[in-house]
Amino acid sequence: MKYILFILLFSSSAFSGNYHHVLGEIQSQTILNHFPEKRNTDNLILVETFENPDLKDDPQSGDFYLEHAVDHSFQLEKSIKREGTTAGRFEINKSDPKIWGGHRTEMSQAQNTARAEGWYGFSQYFPTSYTSGSTGEVIGQWHDQADKGEHVDRSPSNTLLTGDGRIKWMARWDTDKIMDSGYSDGLEYIDLGAIPKNEWIDWVVHIKYSHTNTGILEVWMNGKKVIDRQNMPNSYNDDAYPYFKFGVYKWNWGSDSSQKVIYYDEVRIGNENSCYDEVKPGAY
Repeated sequence: MKYILFILLFSSSAFSGNYHHVLGEIQSQTILNHFPEKRNTDNLILVETFENPDLKDDPQSGDFYLEHAVDHSFQLEKSIKREGTTAGRFEINKSDPKIWGGHRTEMSQAQNTARAEGWYGFSQYFPTSYTSGSTGEVIGQWHDQADKGEHVDRSPSNTLLTGDGRIKWMARWDTDKIMDSGYSDGLEYIDLGAIPKNEWIDWVVHIKYSHTNTGILEVWMNGKKVIDRQNMPNSYNDDAYPYFKFGVYKWNWGSDSSQKVIYYDEVRIGNENSCYDEVKPGAY
C-alpha cells in the first residue's frame, strides 16, 4: 500500500556511485523447529520486510520513501537478515553528497499516515565495523511536522541515537503553539546501554503524542521494557503528528570513522488500536 507523500522536511536526492560492502560481516542463522502462528495485521498501516525484489532497482516501491544520496546508500542484503531472505542495508560515507546539510540514508513514513498514537516495530543490526564517537548519529527518529510560520530547525521530539559507543533515546517537548527557536521546554536523554554488535536488536515502541501530561512513551528492547513514561509530555504542540524515519543520519563527522553501515528488517507501523504482538519483529 502506498500513500500520497506531502513534501518531506528532508527530501531525497539521487546521484550515481559505486556500491561497496563492509567485509567480513556474516550472521549466523536461526532455524525454526515449529510452525509459526499467524500474525494479526488488522491494525497495521505500513510494513517493510524487505522481501520485495523490486526494492533492488526501485527503493521507492515499498511502503516507505527512501531519502538517499548515492547508489550504495541502500541495498538489499541476503547474508544478514532478521527474517525471510533479505534485509535492508543502509550506508553513509563522509565523502557522500549531503542531503539537507547532513549525510543520510533513511526510509520515511508518509507524513499523511501519521496518527495521534502509534505502535512501531523494527529490527536493527550493527556490524563489528560500526563505531560511534562523540559526534553521534541518528538511527531512528519520529520527525515532527512544524506548523505554518514556525521555526523548523528543531530536533525530532523522539530520537534513537548512537554516540560514544552507546545507544540512547532523546525525548523533547514544548507547549508553545509557535516555537520561534530550536530550543524546547523539556529535554531528556535515556541511556540504553552499549551498542550490541553482530546481533539483531528487536524494538517495539508505543507513543501517544502529547505536549501535556497525557503523553505515553513505552519502549521495549529485545522484549524488555526499557522506557516507561506514562502521563508525561513527549512531543511538540503541532497540528500534525510525527512520522517515523529509520536508517542512519549524521549531521557532523568526527575522527572515529568515515563510514556508517546499519541493517534494518521487520519494520511495521500500527495505529492506535494495534499492540505489541502485532508490530514486534519476527515470523509471527
